[in-house]
Amino acid sequence: MKNIFVSCGEVSGDIYAGGFIREILKIDANIKLWGMLGPNGEKSGGFAKWSYEELKLMGILEIIPAIPKIFRLKKNITNEIIKSKPDAVVLIDSPDFHLMLAKSLRKKGYDGKIIFLIPPTVWAWRAGRVKNLKRDFDLCLPLFYFEHEFLINHGVNSKWKAHPLVHDLEGVKISDDFKKRFADKKIIALMAGSRRYDIDFHLEILLNTAKLLREKNYLPVFSIAPGLSEDLADELRERVRNSGFEYWEGEGRELMLGSLAVAGVSGTVAVEAMLLKRFMVVIYNMKKINYMILKKLVHVKDISIPNILTGREVYPELLCENAMPEKILNELENYLNDPEKKQEIDLALSKGKKLMGDCNAAEFWAQVVLSL
Repeated sequence: MKNIFVSCGEVSGDIYAGGFIREILKIDANIKLWGMLGPNGEKSGGFAKWSYEELKLMGILEIIPAIPKIFRLKKNITNEIIKSKPDAVVLIDSPDFHLMLAKSLRKKGYDGKIIFLIPPTVWAWRAGRVKNLKRDFDLCLPLFYFEHEFLINHGVNSKWKAHPLVHDLEGVKISDDFKKRFADKKIIALMAGSRRYDIDFHLEILLNTAKLLREKNYLPVFSIAPGLSEDLADELRERVRNSGFEYWEGEGRELMLGSLAVAGVSGTVAVEAMLLKRFMVVIYNMKKINYMILKKLVHVKDISIPNILTGREVYPELLCENAMPEKILNELENYLNDPEKKQEIDLALSKGKKLMGDCNAAEFWAQVVLSL
């Protein structure tokens, strides 16, 4: 029986793993898919020999004491792959661990195909890792066309057709529950993020933004996404409720679709907003020293993918001390109250959406991996 090892180390990687596994099994239900997976990967038909929780670490203070455990994990996985000899190894995101794992596999003599699904962002920073991709990987499957071009131009084998969100967002609709609850309201969606860091550094800013929005007769609604950990969801729910604001516990993408505009933490949510053709004010707050270090390391002007894709600032980026409620409100009103500007930005969002491709990315990944 053919078998493919699949590894992911965080929630987003597990979502991609789930889609990939599901599409592989549609093509050939007899392939064994196993490795380090989360609930999505298992639900789609994969076998989790290790849980993706092993790599769910955030911040230096968590990572340093975990280093011996990470090296043991790498050693155990390497030995199991060498012993089991899968036809292919598919590593998803989590580049620091997966680059190390691929190098270890090649040193131990694994000569099967190794594929990097969602490779590291070498186009933005740490470009030196290109040599690892060329040396250890047979193929990279990036999320964006500009990443694909960068990899090809640097001698890395890469294939691309679409971003998986294009297919995932095709069926997004506003539910009857949403319509009943928020009928005829001027909603602004507030997206505080999904990680502890996001909540700690951004929720207070967004709560104060909500106060200003309410004064302007908008209805600020906070997203409490279904994927949030239980303790984080409880905290977010309580703080929003105690501040007197509304929240939505369905999919964040439904909330954005039902809103006039969005304000929230930089990340995948900005790509979702663009695909839903919703304007967004992107914020990101961090310690000043961290920001100064990042500015030295990162080689791109913008942090938001829609801005990088379109080559212009379609989404205002308010970073660090600029992430102020008054500035967020000002950017939202500049868009909502200026018909010419609104039309111009909406056209740019449509352009960005076209640059995301137009097929089922997970199906494409499955076909490409099997063709190897």
